[in-house]
Amino acid sequence: SNLLGIQQKNARRLLGYSSVGQLGLLVAILGLSPVLGGKLTFVAATILLSHYLAKAGLFWLSGIVKSEKLEDWAILRSKPLLLLLFGTFIFTLIGFPPFPSFFGKWTLILSLSKAGYYYVIAFILFGSFLEGVYLFRWLGYAIKLDFSKIAEIKLDWNKITPVIIFGLLAYVSGFYVLNITDGMRGFEYAPLILFVIVLYLLDFLPVAVKNTIAIAGLAYLSYTILPGYYNDDYFRFVFGVIFLIGGILTFIAGYHYTGKRAGFYPSVLTMYIGLAIIIMSHNTLQFFFGWELMTIGSYLLIIRGKKSMPHGYSYMLFSIGGAYLILAGFGLTYADTSSLLLSSLNNVSHNVGVIFALIAVGLMTKMASLGLHIWLPGAHAEAESDVSPMVSAILLKAGVFGMLVLMIAMGKNKGAIDVSYVLGWIAALTVLVGNMGAIFQEDAKRLLAYSSIGQLGYILFGLAMMSHLGWMTAIMFSINHFLYKAVLFLTVGAVVLRVGTHYMYKMGGLIKRMPLAFIAVLIGIIALSGIPPLPGFASKWLLYNAIVDKHWYFQGIIVLFAGIAAFLYLFKLIHSIFLGQLKDNLRNVKDISIWFAIPIYIMLAAILVLSAKPDIVLTHIGNTIAQWYPQGALTWQGTMATSMYGYWNAYAVSATVVVTFLIVLLWLWLVNRKPQRIEQFNIVYAGEVPDRPETTHISYNMYAGYNKALGWITRPFFERFWEAVSEFVNGLGYYLSKVLYTGNGQTYATYVVMYIVAFYFIMIY
Repeated sequence: SNLLGIQQKNARRLLGYSSVGQLGLLVAILGLSPVLGGKLTFVAATILLSHYLAKAGLFWLSGIVKSEKLEDWAILRSKPLLLLLFGTFIFTLIGFPPFPSFFGKWTLILSLSKAGYYYVIAFILFGSFLEGVYLFRWLGYAIKLDFSKIAEIKLDWNKITPVIIFGLLAYVSGFYVLNITDGMRGFEYAPLILFVIVLYLLDFLPVAVKNTIAIAGLAYLSYTILPGYYNDDYFRFVFGVIFLIGGILTFIAGYHYTGKRAGFYPSVLTMYIGLAIIIMSHNTLQFFFGWELMTIGSYLLIIRGKKSMPHGYSYMLFSIGGAYLILAGFGLTYADTSSLLLSSLNNVSHNVGVIFALIAVGLMTKMASLGLHIWLPGAHAEAESDVSPMVSAILLKAGVFGMLVLMIAMGKNKGAIDVSYVLGWIAALTVLVGNMGAIFQEDAKRLLAYSSIGQLGYILFGLAMMSHLGWMTAIMFSINHFLYKAVLFLTVGAVVLRVGTHYMYKMGGLIKRMPLAFIAVLIGIIALSGIPPLPGFASKWLLYNAIVDKHWYFQGIIVLFAGIAAFLYLFKLIHSIFLGQLKDNLRNVKDISIWFAIPIYIMLAAILVLSAKPDIVLTHIGNTIAQWYPQGALTWQGTMATSMYGYWNAYAVSATVVVTFLIVLLWLWLVNRKPQRIEQFNIVYAGEVPDRPETTHISYNMYAGYNKALGWITRPFFERFWEAVSEFVNGLGYYLSKVLYTGNGQTYATYVVMYIVAFYFIMIY
């Protein structure tokens, strides 16, 4: 039914196919009553209730919209309340938190796993994924398509009241079910979700007020949960700082915007609250609950960009698929251990490789690993200027934290070693494809997005080594990536707001017009490239030590080559934007907004402190890792780290570089006190004098030669693969719709007879 629903462009027919699919699920649940036992009532009631509330609300909305074309539902955007209710019903129908269907589907999958009904689980989850394909396409139309030519809708109280009631019942029933579900902490998470709802009710307030409320909320949440993790669980503390303190810093840039920025703050806080719940989680249900909340919020943030509808859609489909793989892995874990605790992953003894592979692939959708990365470049590039750092520097670390939890369990389970080896190769190739893809980008934000793919590849590579040095590398890269990628995305986003374009070849010469931005990008690319003394050098030093220690030489060669390639795109980024000749249309451009500069320079200060004193973080990380892998491979004496392959003294390196820089700077100042100023067109190349600024800029297609030689590495193989999968599924749905729905009564009668005969033989055998 859901396969056939993909073909529908008519809202009511689409709802009909969805209803058949939902009712089919309910019939399956009733048929599985011996398996579900005491859980039958809970599962059936939550899914039936969600189906009723969502479908009733959607059918009432269809009466208000008065159009059966999916594209015409964009008119809901003119009535924010209706759009909120429409999104509520879509998420209720698919089974996202905090709605009852989420808990019903969770309980169903765990019960079926316990009984060994793996094929049934696969059918249910695949069917649910197909339902998400057309429902999120529909939601995307409502959020993004132009509605100026659609007839305006009238809100009669007798029509809107039932829709509001169904929406409220979805939330109220969700909170009630949350409180009675095994594994949840009663109403502990309710205040967090209510905070988001209250902020939505205050959406009429100016941006500055809502921004302040959001910062205060995250600050209070940080104060309540982070101090307890500093001594007890340093990994949770580190990622908690990235999620929550990072969120506060990126919120500061929000003061640059004016107006109301409708819907932004409920969306972004949904993401941050999901991330906080992931950090606080101690069992699989809590983790999955936070994971799905994070997905809802991040989707609503990504799709806000002007051209982000296809990228947000792609992100959501990969997220749903990844979440269902995680759910299946958690189900198999529960079947083997009868425990919901995350630590139960340590004790699985059956289907070990399958469990860890399912969860790993699910987590890798958020880490944008090779083959699962195609949503990221467009999503990051088209997102709003302060959203891109939230998604790249912060959101992606949710996958890293989940992978770290998984790797801890894999380290205690010998049956999972083969999985880590495969992950190592995937990670190395991810680094290569990400870094090479960044080289050939003309869009500055897309360049940084591909760079994030490569950086997440380094992190996965370090974790996959399953060693002390490897994990030190991964955590150090995670911290560094958060800092310098937030700096770079915030800076480039602020520049884009000033100059009005993402394309680097339309910029150039901005060093004097935007000195604050230039300094930030300069420090950011030095840190990212791994040049001493900034902390990127520490990451690279640890990485190469870990490679030699693990004897992963072939993978190491790939990673080393990719690291060299990174210098090309980093040079292109700073040269194209800030160096060269200034365009005529940019002569009066102002420096970046102070509201962007404040968080940028706070994080730059953190980078400089971490450069000289990395031990304030790395010693705690080393002590934590020592619970699983001894510290013998690396020792610390103050700021000096020593391994069997060499040593590195961060303070000494920093002092040496700074003193050398100051000496060279002084010498240059002394010998060039009266430099000759070169005018813009005082150059000649190829025997010709350039006559306009565009001809003095070499950024466009800067690496054409490299592209010709090595561009095949970045060819969109995976894009074509997923497009082929999409075309196959659509084609199959179209074929089945033509075969099944012929309009011939005799054919339908034959179907009934065949159904009865098949059912009879199934019951006999």
